[in-house]
Amino acid sequence: MKIHFKVFILLSSSEKFIMNKKLLVLLLFGFTVLPVFGFSTLAFANNSNIPDWIKNNAKWWSEGTISESDYIKSLQYLITNGIIQIPITEVTAAQTSITNEERAQSFKVTISNIVAPISSTYFEKFEITTSKSGTADDPRGRMYEFRDINPKFFLESLPSADKKQFYRFVSDWMDRGNLLNKFNIDIDVLDGKGTTIQTWKFDKCEITSYGTYLQDTVFIYQFSKSQDSEIRDRTNFSCVGVHLVIP
Repeated sequence: MKIHFKVFILLSSSEKFIMNKKLLVLLLFGFTVLPVFGFSTLAFANNSNIPDWIKNNAKWWSEGTISESDYIKSLQYLITNGIIQIPITEVTAAQTSITNEERAQSFKVTISNIVAPISSTYFEKFEITTSKSGTADDPRGRMYEFRDINPKFFLESLPSADKKQFYRFVSDWMDRGNLLNKFNIDIDVLDGKGTTIQTWKFDKCEITSYGTYLQDTVFIYQFSKSQDSEIRDRTNFSCVGVHLVIP
């Protein structure tokens, strides 16, 4: 069976194309969105090779009987076993006047109110985790709720030798966090030239959890910009207050 379809997505030329899991779901069944970003592709599937349990999963997911996570796993099975192939043959994008030097490119972290302040530590991902309930894909779950009395966030990166001072700090909190004073932490959002666009200033923070793990989920954007799995680490923080400062 051969399926041909066209997809349109709002995306600027300065953004990298990421096929996320929701796009994958929609690609398999066809849809049309605003015609700003477009690409054409062919999806190939051998109908006789698609297991009945996957066909049932599609029905159950549409009815809300199974979770999106379980449904995505069934789609990953199809791709991993070569039952469905989705090659991208053409990509076009709308133009934007914002250059890579002008737009936000990185996060610089500075930890203060400690004996030896930690500065110039760079992380690939900074995300606020609000106390508001919702799914991980809900943008509201990544915003600071103004009424939150304990703003929370996490930092994620590819572990590297230049962050050893930060790792020692994390290790100290793991061993005797209840004996340490809370600290302040600044997150600078930098453009491509290293100029600060905005700074998130968190007050009286503590580290609540830390972990190193292998990111090997299909169709998750890799920090290393490769298609291989990668080792990441994540540090979760809880603070008493936060301020947004514009230089």
